Amino acid sequence: MMNVQDITKKQHYIPQVYLRGFSPEYNDKSHEIPHSRYTIYCYDLTKTKQLYKPVPIKSVCYKNYLYEVTGDDGEIVLPNHLEKCFSVLERMFSIYRHKLETKAFITENYTTNFFLTQEERIFWVTYILIQTLRMPQVLEIAKQVSLETLEEELTNEQAQNIARLCCLPFFGEIVEGNKETMLINSLFEPLKSMAFGIGVDIQKRIITSDKPAFVYTKEFPCKEYERIIFPISSQICLFMFGNEDKRMQRKNFLFPIDEEHQEEIIKSMSASAFEKVYANHVLDKKERRYIKEIMNDRKAVR
Repeated sequence: MMNVQDITKKQHYIPQVYLRGFSPEYNDKSHEIPHSRYTIYCYDLTKTKQLYKPVPIKSVCYKNYLYEVTGDDGEIVLPNHLEKCFSVLERMFSIYRHKLETKAFITENYTTNFFLTQEERIFWVTYILIQTLRMPQVLEIAKQVSLETLEEELTNEQAQNIARLCCLPFFGEIVEGNKETMLINSLFEPLKSMAFGIGVDIQKRIITSDKPAFVYTKEFPCKEYERIIFPISSQICLFMFGNEDKRMQRKNFLFPIDEEHQEEIIKSMSASAFEKVYANHVLDKKERRYIKEIMNDRKAVR
């Protein structure tokens, strides 16, 4: 029987292995340090403030006991179940990121039309989907929907459990036609036929945020999303193209990131973020200007 002391308290919704790819210590062979000491620079969108001292990666993007399911008396059941599932997925993330790193910096690969294998494409689509569904804001929306639908029958804790059971497909066999499968499929289907582009930034200036998957669509449900941007490290960013964008792009290619792409990544991460943007460096004036433009747009929409 697992004691409460054995349950992971700080449960990260943005994996530490992911954030390490945006750390100044990442791939720095001059002085290798333990993963627990990796740091990251933070720009606070709510305060329009750059933090000039890097913070430990382990200290950001987590909530206490976020993924635990509780019983009627508030006791934790299936302790660390989702944490263990996520740890497998995160080990796979490390492997597939490394696969990209072994071939993304070979300039001859810019001419190929088959850069990602089918296996890689399936992994990245699946990872983006799970990363989106594990966000605390998504789980909170799912909880509220449960409460509003069955408010006379559910406690707050029961609705919270339902949100985790429905959004995260790690509690049992996926059965065609049930509510959980229908939810996953509604989000997964628009991803399947999109085109893939892997952008490479030799200068290591790619940033990310506390909501790293930027998904743009004019409407939902939809056949395809218009555009997805998912930074993988400070040097590699996944672009996915649908509808009209897809018809103007190659289907599976590698390309060097230029200033226009850099601007798009910064603005997309800022538009997607809840509160924080993360990078391996202090953002310069141009990067902050891009963020300010997006924040002004966000204020105008509100």
